[in-house]
Amino acid sequence: MSRARAQHGFTLVELLVAMAVFAVMAAIAYGGLSSVINTRDSIDAALDRSKTLQMATWRLQQDIEQVVDRPTRNRFGDAEPAVMASADTGLTITRDGWPNPLAEPRSTLQRVHYRLDPDGHLVRSYYRVLDQAQDSEPVDADLLSGVTQLEWRFLDKNGQWQDRWPPDNTGSVSNTAGEASHPPPIAIELRLDTKTWGHLRLLFALPGAHL
Repeated sequence: MSRARAQHGFTLVELLVAMAVFAVMAAIAYGGLSSVINTRDSIDAALDRSKTLQMATWRLQQDIEQVVDRPTRNRFGDAEPAVMASADTGLTITRDGWPNPLAEPRSTLQRVHYRLDPDGHLVRSYYRVLDQAQDSEPVDADLLSGVTQLEWRFLDKNGQWQDRWPPDNTGSVSNTAGEASHPPPIAIELRLDTKTWGHLRLLFALPGAHL
């Protein structure tokens, strides 16, 4: 008769050692995976913030660099120049190039307003009509958050920077048609203090300007 082979298994100590080694390796692997996930999330958040800033800058550029000298009337019937701004009211402009893919019965010119709201958002508003009626309401969109301070400056034809536009105390001069007449500035500068990006300075040349 052949002698039966002796069968050997793992001892309790060997099982405990194997489980301990597995637990250590699993902890190391989890830590590495968690670090990768956290890094990816941080990168994604940074990319989102960068994309938001780029889109806000692009929108500002598209608006300001297509300014046209077309005065308008506000909801009270008062004439306003094509470009008007102050520290209290923000920036209001008339721009060209408003896309109209559906061929709606409206102008390709657009009245746009930029302001800083109490929550630190740079807000862009536009009106569906140039010369407003009493029931005209703006369409608002937040472009940038975390803005702590905003300042506009305007370069006049004499090469002098102004902190409001029109720069004179009367605001504008009416022409024979009763419209507010004051030419746009040569360039517009925007200074922003933000929580994410720190201090930003953006300079935009208006159509026909040579800086």
